[in-house]
Amino acid sequence: MDLWVRVLAPLLEARWKQSVVVENRPGASGLIGTEYVARAPADGHTILAGSQTTAMAKLTSSAIKFDPQVDLAPVYKFINYKIVFATNAQTAAQARTLVDLVALSQAKGGLFFGGLGASSSINVSNAIVNRALGMKFTSVDFPGTAQAMLALLRNDVQLVLNTPGALKPFIDAGTVAQVAVLSEARFSDMPDVQSVREAGYRGYVPQIWNGLFAPRNTPLAIRQQIARDIQAVATTAEGRALFDKFTGVVQVSAPESFEKEMTEETRVWREFLASINFKPE
Repeated sequence: MDLWVRVLAPLLEARWKQSVVVENRPGASGLIGTEYVARAPADGHTILAGSQTTAMAKLTSSAIKFDPQVDLAPVYKFINYKIVFATNAQTAAQARTLVDLVALSQAKGGLFFGGLGASSSINVSNAIVNRALGMKFTSVDFPGTAQAMLALLRNDVQLVLNTPGALKPFIDAGTVAQVAVLSEARFSDMPDVQSVREAGYRGYVPQIWNGLFAPRNTPLAIRQQIARDIQAVATTAEGRALFDKFTGVVQVSAPESFEKEMTEETRVWREFLASINFKPE
């Protein structure tokens, strides 16, 4: 996330004719920086780059003393990351598609999914789709995607979610295979990989995204103007070329559409977390 913000900043500087400062405020999984922005003056000069971790923090953490969805206002959903369901070569020899993998999981009595924690966007996305498809799986959680990939290569787990860029070296080596993309339709640069819709999934298609937020009382007119300026610099051919490295799709967004999408996503997350009896820590 830090990288694309730093790519976006000079594009906005050129448009706004003023400096755009990118400041990291690490700590507490990003909540220190989130609270700083939530308490900042609502004048459009302080913006937060956030994600599902930001938006769903009140659902997943009992320690948080504020609610990002109350104290922050959506500005622009910037990027939806391209996310791929992938398996290892041993499993791919028995299942080349997500439909096949579901059938294999039922025949074997279950597979292992390499996750990042019960309330992570990776785990939630996998569970929302694959529970609906009837896959039998157990999540095995790791500190990061690198450890999950190592477990996949060892066949300790048989399924992961990751970006095409992170998977490419393993796909090229023949040790990992793509079975589906987390999307309504196939990706144009991955035409041979089915979407979850083609696998038979009919529910809400989760996305893993980054977006921009302002303090809640920031006037809508200011947020709309910021959104228009971001769209103007990021969705041009030049802008898209700069962001291709993030293996994501730059969005056409606005405060109103972003808020509507977050409302629906929050509903899905709340229902899912309740279904697994998740208790915020």
